[in-house]
Amino acid sequence: MRKHAPGSEVAVRLAYLDDAVRLTVHNRGTGGPPVTGLSPGYGLTGLRERAELAGGTVEAGPSDHGWTVDVKMPA
Repeated sequence: MRKHAPGSEVAVRLAYLDDAVRLTVHNRGTGGPPVTGLSPGYGLTGLRERAELAGGTVEAGPSDHGWTVDVKMPA
């Protein structure tokens, strides 16, 4: 969130389910221009690929006046 929504309010939720662990990160709107000088990384594509290799899923997109990333990994 520091890179794509600097200054935004962020909520993080970690849930332990019967068969999985779920991490949800949500930011509310943008807090300013993108921060420059940070590594470009592999973003959501890389996150999805790594999660799928371990049998997990990643969903990401706009929601409730912001952006949500939801990762679910088998336990």
